[in-house]
Amino acid sequence: MYHGMRVRSREGRQGRAAIGQFVRCLSQHLSISASNTAQSSPITFNVSMLKVPSNYGYYSSRVNRLYNEDNHQVGILDIDFNEKSVDLGNRTDNKSLEARISQIEEPQYNSVSSKTKVFNFSIFDGHGGNECSTYVRNHLLENIEKFKISDKSINQLFKFYQKEIGGYWRRWTRRKNLHFINSMGLDNYIRSIQGNLLIHDPNLENHRLWDYEEFKNSISGQDFFKLRILLGFLYTDYQFLNFEDKMNDLKQNKDHLINSGSTATSAFFYTLDYDKTNPNGYFYEEDVLSRLVIAHVGDTRAILCDRDGTARSLTKDHHPSNPIESRRLTRYSTGLMMTDSFGEERFLNYANTRAFGDLTAKNIGVTAEPEISEFLVGNVRLLQKYKRDHRDYIKKTNMVDFGGDDCFLVLVTDGVTNMLSDQEVVDLITSTTNNKGALRGTPGEAAREVVQFVESIGGDDNATCLVIKLGGWSRWPMIDRTGQLRESKIMSGRRER
Repeated sequence: MYHGMRVRSREGRQGRAAIGQFVRCLSQHLSISASNTAQSSPITFNVSMLKVPSNYGYYSSRVNRLYNEDNHQVGILDIDFNEKSVDLGNRTDNKSLEARISQIEEPQYNSVSSKTKVFNFSIFDGHGGNECSTYVRNHLLENIEKFKISDKSINQLFKFYQKEIGGYWRRWTRRKNLHFINSMGLDNYIRSIQGNLLIHDPNLENHRLWDYEEFKNSISGQDFFKLRILLGFLYTDYQFLNFEDKMNDLKQNKDHLINSGSTATSAFFYTLDYDKTNPNGYFYEEDVLSRLVIAHVGDTRAILCDRDGTARSLTKDHHPSNPIESRRLTRYSTGLMMTDSFGEERFLNYANTRAFGDLTAKNIGVTAEPEISEFLVGNVRLLQKYKRDHRDYIKKTNMVDFGGDDCFLVLVTDGVTNMLSDQEVVDLITSTTNNKGALRGTPGEAAREVVQFVESIGGDDNATCLVIKLGGWSRWPMIDRTGQLRESKIMSGRRER
């Protein structure tokens, strides 16, 4: 029985970059450290993260659709948290990423083992075809990890949106510094108690944010990572729009052009503190405190189960009814909100106000700009200590916690949440344990139960569920808050059939 998992890059002979140089396919491979009483040092061996059923699982179904446009990804990123400034040089930055615009498959590239390992779990819900969800699945994490953040690369990216897309983006780029500040959670850092900007410059948007001493003195490597996520999302959207344009130019049948989009909810975990006697020390273990960053676009959803078995929604659907989205779009796109025949608000004919792809709606404000939020999860003792030691930092960055000893994280597509409330999803998963708390099912089996329940009550959309074990796994109280509600849904489904 292994004690836990230690991350190490995948090593193998899958496409060498050079003789004697190993490469890895993005994500998914770990090195297990197992305690062995017969030896003084632990044994390590490589496994695929997708093949560790006690820690992570997923299940997906097309339900009653002809095709399944959902996708998911699991990854381990190499992130340098010492990086916290924008390169002001004029070098050509992202040649390797630009070269992959026309490639659909996952990348292969060298791993840098000295950097911090950041676990990622992502879920994507395609619409108008699966081209966008597949493309984003195979490019997003690579772009977040490898995008060279420089003054030149930022200008090139926003020049594309401003010149080639226009409309909404001309206004957006005029306020890009405030968007950067917001994505990094630094709004409270550069404002006084009275709410005034500490950067005393009425022409803030006419200058580079990173030239200001107030900004350079405020930012940390953890804050800069969130800027990396923002730029990685937008760069992936830029890549797909160019890919789609090239593929459509090559099509002889113009009646079947690619015109797809995708939502995304992406969870990033990295360790803040852990018991030093633990040879592994990663988010799924009991004695670890982690930082969880959620980047969200659309109506896929992240749900946390706290130690009381309560569902905690970590995302808000990007629909026209969302007040934040309504204000954002009304400011730039007055008159485009409408109500469909079912009484649901829509933005033109779009249900989601943020998405990858959706080229025809990009200029009116359908954006791949993620809404980024942060949470502390893990061991309750380490959590309380961290909050005491970093009180001011937590207040300024608006990090949230739910008391520690969190049980698991769920990522689901709207094919699930259209049929089930967040608490019903959590209760279905906690029902995989018996009354004594002994684990009867793995995260994968729990994910399957959620999706199959959706099928049984008449779901009509692709349904995908990812279940990620946290340190409090299987220690939730045996309280089923929604059992009667789920039973009534099952009975209703049977009567309809």
